[in-house]
Amino acid sequence: MKASFSIQVSRSGVQAVGLGTKKRYRSRSDNVLAQRWQDLARKELSAYLAGRLRSFSAPCDLSSLSLFTRAVLRITARIPYGQVRSYRWIAERLGKPAASRAVGNALAQNPIPIIIPCHRVVRSDGELGGFALGASWKRRLLDLEKGHSGRRAAKRV
Repeated sequence: MKASFSIQVSRSGVQAVGLGTKKRYRSRSDNVLAQRWQDLARKELSAYLAGRLRSFSAPCDLSSLSLFTRAVLRITARIPYGQVRSYRWIAERLGKPAASRAVGNALAQNPIPIIIPCHRVVRSDGELGGFALGASWKRRLLDLEKGHSGRRAAKRV
């Protein structure tokens, strides 16, 4: 699976990822550290889509997001490769079991899809639910992980 990426970074890490030509981010790569994060994210995203990477080491800069959204994304980032969890599961981990819809809204604001694997979050009834990059990308990513979850993949590039 191949894709072109647009990656926005800061000195603290990756701030946003866009796929294809829909989104283009101007990267603040005037800093050596920011350029390092951008290069690492691009390399890791390519390896992930090729089935050679299961977890990302590129740091994420979530400083522009609300505290609730950050909490949702931190929990989401810990969902293991090849597995899915429900919006309700995340809400329960937050100590707010009735907040499934709020969790979905927070995930819709995930500026760093794939690296923060919101594609691994599905509805309680097993249906896919939404995804910022569209349902076809969500299905492709889940199928990719399902196909490689039994194989040994490199942790890092």
